[in-house]
Parts: sequence; C-alpha cells; structure tokens
Amino acid sequence: MNSSAWLHYYQQNRLNRPEPHWELPPPRDTAALRELARSLSHFQLGESGEGTYLLRQAQRTHAGDPAYCAALALFIQEEQEHARLLQKLVERYRGRLVSRHWTHSLFRSVRHALGVGFEIQVLVIVELIGTAYYRLVGRFTPDPVLKEVCEIVLRDEAQHLAFHAERFEADQGARLPIEQALWVAQFQMLFLAALRVAWMDHSAALCALGAQRREFFREARGECIRFLASCLAPPRGTGEPSMHAVFKTKSSA
Repeated sequence: MNSSAWLHYYQQNRLNRPEPHWELPPPRDTAALRELARSLSHFQLGESGEGTYLLRQAQRTHAGDPAYCAALALFIQEEQEHARLLQKLVERYRGRLVSRHWTHSLFRSVRHALGVGFEIQVLVIVELIGTAYYRLVGRFTPDPVLKEVCEIVLRDEAQHLAFHAERFEADQGARLPIEQALWVAQFQMLFLAALRVAWMDHSAALCALGAQRREFFREARGECIRFLASCLAPPRGTGEPSMHAVFKTKSSA
C-alpha cells in the first residue's frame, strides 16, 4: 500500500474544501423536510466521532507504517468535516441534532468487537450505504444547497473507499483463495444486514423525496460489488467473480 501517496492526497484535499452556498433561502417547511432533517441528523451523529479507538488500534497494529496512521487520522478529520456540513443542513431545515440513536450504538458496538481490521470493515460498509443515500438524496432534492453538500461528500467518499480498498487489497494478498472467499462472504452478509437497518431508519426520508426501495438497494449493492472487486481479483478459471453470488440470490431484497 502506498501510504505516503494517500497521506499526500489527504493533506492536499484539506486545501480544496468548497463551501456550499448557505446564504440561499431554505425550502418551505413541510413534513417531508422535517423527515429529511431527522434522517440527516442520524448520519451527522455517525460522522461526528473522534476515532480515538480506531487510531489507537491502528497505531498498535500498523506501527511500522506511520504514514498510514497519519492518513487515517486525516480521513477521520474529513468525516468530521462531513458532520459539520450535515449539522448546518439540519439547522437549515430547522431540525434537531441527536446525541444518540440505536442504529449508531449498534454499529459502534459491532465495530469495536473484533479489532481494527473489522472496525474499518464496518466503517466501509457504512460508507458504501452512505454513498447510495447521498446519491439518491442529491438526485431527488430540489434544494441546491443539499445538492452541493451531497456532491462534496460523494467526492470525498469515493476516495475514502479507494483508500480502504487499497488497505484491504494488501491484506487479502497474503491470504489463500479460500480465506479470501470466506472474507468476501462475511463482508457481504454484514453489508446486507446493515443495508436493511439503514432502510428501516431512512426509508421515510428517501420515499418523501421520491426515491424507491429498489433504487436504494440497487445503488448500495452496486457500490459494494465495485468495492469488493477493487479489493481482490476474481479467482482464475471461475469466470464471474464469486462476490456476485450473494447479491444475485438476494436480488429480491
């Protein structure tokens, strides 16, 4: 993994932070807007963490790669910047920020269960689902400010996923094919469970904007397939990558 290149990227990206046009008038207050504010407040809570546990574990397990640890710290700072943008959106929509929510507590407890590698895996799954969410919100919202925020977040998240994919690719390269297949299978199953939880929490806001369940699941599954494809190559002689199997059998989800 080229940790130095990623550290340079994050350092440069800090200098290129466009600010949305907050001075534009907010949309008219409606029940749909209040539902959207509630949904955004839950994402804001998830983005606002300090990452203390993750950084401490990474410094222990990747002590020989200080550039990776430094890049990881800047990644967390970008997530906190997303939290700032989301907070301003919630305030723009006259919503209420939350300090706790059961979905956040659930994902946090799962993240801390099995060490730094598993914690990053859960973070990646949340980002994959978040990418689908922001893409649909940006597509359907009539608010130009929300569109701008979605564009900023999506730009950052694309690089976050590439950063973590390179780390996973380095880790998976040392594993046997059967170990890689098992890792992909557990990743997919955890992803599908998280996707259902996310839909339970955010379906009202997405549907109020005009998005449909099928679109959300299709966008999220596509993100997951592309991410896994970037983490490891298809097994030779098998034709189609094994990572597609779960999603084909679950296509009616």
